[in-house]
Amino acid sequence: MIPDKVNPPFIPNDLLQSWAQAARTDLGDLLQTPGITLGHLEERLEAQARKLMLPILRTAAQQRAAQQPFQCPICHGPLLAHAHQRSRTVDTVFGSLVFKRDYGWCPDCARYWHPADPALGLAPQAPASPRMQEIAALMSLRNPYAQAAKDAHRLTGLPLNPASLHREAKRQGQRAIQCRQRDLHLSHTPQGVAELSARSATSQKGPFTLIIEIDAWNIRERDDWGRTRKLRRQGQEPERWHWVFTATVFRLDQRGQTQGGRRVVSQRGYVATRQTLESFTQQLYVEAILRGLLNAEQVLILADGAIWIWNLAADRFKEAKQRVDLYHVKEHLHELARTLYGQGTPEAQQWLQPLLRFLDRRNEGALDVLHELEDLRQRLKNLTAFQQEALSKEIGYFTTHHKRMDYKQARTQGVGRRSRGATSLNSGARPASDTPAQAAPAWWMARPPPDPPPAASA
Repeated sequence: MIPDKVNPPFIPNDLLQSWAQAARTDLGDLLQTPGITLGHLEERLEAQARKLMLPILRTAAQQRAAQQPFQCPICHGPLLAHAHQRSRTVDTVFGSLVFKRDYGWCPDCARYWHPADPALGLAPQAPASPRMQEIAALMSLRNPYAQAAKDAHRLTGLPLNPASLHREAKRQGQRAIQCRQRDLHLSHTPQGVAELSARSATSQKGPFTLIIEIDAWNIRERDDWGRTRKLRRQGQEPERWHWVFTATVFRLDQRGQTQGGRRVVSQRGYVATRQTLESFTQQLYVEAILRGLLNAEQVLILADGAIWIWNLAADRFKEAKQRVDLYHVKEHLHELARTLYGQGTPEAQQWLQPLLRFLDRRNEGALDVLHELEDLRQRLKNLTAFQQEALSKEIGYFTTHHKRMDYKQARTQGVGRRSRGATSLNSGARPASDTPAQAAPAWWMARPPPDPPPAASA
């Protein structure tokens, strides 16, 4: 191991004095420039601060590397020394730094290690520090790499290029997949489930209700770039539309609202995947455990009525309460009113409003709505074939789901009559720090999506 001969101070006096003199001169010159604003002063001082922080960070990183025992990070066995004080260059938020660390062979794991690298959070052969990795990943989430590089340079002063952002974002995505796979593997054994539950930090809390909202939609996303002609010559039409299975999980006591009245959820987890329904089910189960599934007094599944969702709930959340989102139920009734009586007519409103009150105010109000629909089918004899089909469809809808429409009881229990299930995944009570999943219609939503997947239409 690198001998710790000295323990240099993090901020030597000569470094601090020389930096203060340079910063004083630089700021003094800037103040003589006409038209400068506070923003100019901020940018210049930020640049000067990086010059001071870089040698301090270099010293701290070297000391951290020297503290590491010369052993395998996996099996913790001693390493066979192969080289000492090997240099490594790392790009940090303050600039590039070089530090030295030891290198050895683990005979049990049959691989070479730099013990200091994992201790410092550095991936093999990755030039970026953990903080730089985070910046690269977050900046690349919402913008193309070229624009993200410009934004990062403008906001942080970091000279990132699009290729570096792409590499780091891809590396972080692979790391996230590995973390997810580890959690999925844990969920296959009782011991693993207990380990996941221990991470939920809900065992010491009082009784709470866990909300799970599930939905699926289509996105247009292009795969097989550059292979379209080749695939078509082989008789394969490239897929452009893909189903995305999505869910969000949160505790009911984590709801709130801002002073302006905007609904927020302080903490929540998300699951979204283009993989199979089985894979989505496994991921959702893990996320629910991490959010307190095993410690919840009650679990509530909110959805739009798709049969595949209730099959999923019965498979993994057998004891959960199931509820169709009130927003979608009212959408069904509004659409039926338009079909039977016309768009915006007084007759449509006169027929619709009592049914909406049934749902809100009556015990088993959904049964009252169902009886009204059945009576309507007997009374109206002059319906067109299209109207008859729409009415029969809604009778079937309420027959299937009326036991999942106990909205008055939900209100008395504090769940609320306007708990929007799948809708709140993209527009309802969103987290205070999150952006909407669909802030504005995008070009790929310009045409109707294809038919639902077999599981959704079963």
